[in-house]
Amino acid sequence: MAHQFTVNATISGVSLNDFKRLAADTSLHEAVCKRIPGENLEIIESKIEGNTYTLRRAYNLDVNIPDIAKKLLKDAFRLKRSDITNLEAMTSKVELGANLPLVANCSRSVTGDDQQVNIKLDWDVKVKVPLIGGLLEKHAEGEIRKFTDLEIEIIEDELKKNLANQS
Repeated sequence: MAHQFTVNATISGVSLNDFKRLAADTSLHEAVCKRIPGENLEIIESKIEGNTYTLRRAYNLDVNIPDIAKKLLKDAFRLKRSDITNLEAMTSKVELGANLPLVANCSRSVTGDDQQVNIKLDWDVKVKVPLIGGLLEKHAEGEIRKFTDLEIEIIEDELKKNLANQS
């Protein structure tokens, strides 16, 4: 059985309407991707068709191991991420794939009002390693939480930069 957990976050000072408007611009998403710690970012697809935004990307995670090990392992920590977002409903399906025995999926929803945006991510993580899979899933949760917190900080910064530029 997969390990499940939820991440909740709030971005204050940004209205849901502003968030929806800015989220409908691919440059915001691409700017966020470029600021996520990692190497060899490749944006494979970034397009809006109707109310659906598709973002597929791959990058090497910035993991805390010695540089020599990173060189030897090369793309062992290469993460492939796919986000399919309904821009009207403000819901997304996120899939993480890696060169590791990891399967991680997320249902993301964004709600809010004139004062703030609330982000909810329901994660489902499965590490396919006998005996220690559960331990690795809990570790994966910690890493996902860490990167999610960082990503939300970057999103908040990019949103506020865009809003300031429009004023």
